[in-house]
Amino acid sequence: MQSPSELSDVVRAPCKTCGAQLKFSAEKQKLSCDYCGNTEDIAFTKSNLHENPLSFRVEDRQLPNAPTEEKRLFTCQNCGAKTTVNYDTPTITCAFCNSKNVNPDAQKTRLIEPAGLLPFRISKEQALQRFKSWVGDSWLAPSDLSAGAMLDNLHGIYIPFWTFDAQAHSEYSGEAGYYYYVPVQVRDSSGKMVTQQQQRVRWEYRSGSHQAFYDDMLEMASRKLSQQESQVQEASRFNLQEVVDYDPRILLGWEAEVYSIDLQESARKAEEQIRNREENACASQMGGDTQRNLNVDTTLTNQTFKHILLPLWICMYLYNGKQYRFLVNGQTGQIAGERPKSAWKIALVVFAFLLLVLFFFWLGKR
Repeated sequence: MQSPSELSDVVRAPCKTCGAQLKFSAEKQKLSCDYCGNTEDIAFTKSNLHENPLSFRVEDRQLPNAPTEEKRLFTCQNCGAKTTVNYDTPTITCAFCNSKNVNPDAQKTRLIEPAGLLPFRISKEQALQRFKSWVGDSWLAPSDLSAGAMLDNLHGIYIPFWTFDAQAHSEYSGEAGYYYYVPVQVRDSSGKMVTQQQQRVRWEYRSGSHQAFYDDMLEMASRKLSQQESQVQEASRFNLQEVVDYDPRILLGWEAEVYSIDLQESARKAEEQIRNREENACASQMGGDTQRNLNVDTTLTNQTFKHILLPLWICMYLYNGKQYRFLVNGQTGQIAGERPKSAWKIALVVFAFLLLVLFFFWLGKR
């Protein structure tokens, strides 16, 4: 068995003042040295953010997977320690001195490299402050949640995403129903004949077309976060206009993940979302109080994609021995996550609702 090869192509950004490895600062938006405080500008360019045609995926039905088991030897330039790492590990933390390094080749192991990324703008301290404000900001939460919640971990990581563009054209047909009412003689509970208004539906055939351009539809490409996908969607309201060209130096000091959900699978999900939106748009355009037999035929053209990395703080806290997870958008600070609920507060809400129902029932009997 061959020994692991030396990993010598990690990103180097030595401080010009003291020689230590620089890190990207979310607050300063510069490369910064933790030891001497020196900062260095980093250019944010947008020359490589072009769209790629999606048509090739019909020809190449499967993309090669990364060699996740292949190991390489990493020599830390800070302390000299040698450790083995996976070939496709994008960010490497030395187990001995905790220095962070970036392996630019890792992003190439999945065939499609990132075109761009959104730099972190929310620092760890800012994310912590957002958490403290958010965790107790719910009336149904336990009163002692802010004081009793213990933050267990908090780490910033660049999550892989795909963005999809498409032009949609839909032809639809169906029947729109319009309600009208007719007087009908019926017997009431006492046996008397009374007049009631009964609802009827007048059906009218409708057809037409709808078209729309769908720009930068986001699909997460991380299976590790698939169980938190609803939270990821809630926290993923990014301003994609601020995406810049991929530069591995922006990853310095942060974690990053290589995509594990490939382009084809994500493209299918994006297409399904577009078709669902088109069906809803056609239903809205067809009108009526109700509808039946709606048929929508959608054609997608000019389909393109980009691969980008987006910043998220992935966090967990403990309350009464139970773990709760939450996410913080690394660009906007938006939070999505779980909060425990107070049983007695929920009981109070239910009791108040029942009292309100009884009050209106009593008014109706008067």
